[in-house]
Amino acid sequence: MTTKVRATRRNLENDQAHARRGETVRVHNKEREFLFTAATARKSLLGAARGKITIRGDLNHPTLAADSWQPAL
Repeated sequence: MTTKVRATRRNLENDQAHARRGETVRVHNKEREFLFTAATARKSLLGAARGKITIRGDLNHPTLAADSWQPAL
């Protein structure tokens, strides 16, 4: 979908709906062209594991002593 800056300022909700549907809205003025798309949610390990794991203690330091680490051969 291609539109102008003035039309986008008036119909922003309409352009947002097009972007949410997966369309790319091209907004252009005299000098440049801008692409307007909907951003997807970022997936992270903590977000995926929310409610499934519990975090206890300080995560900034190792939980085992240095001599407790044994190589798996």
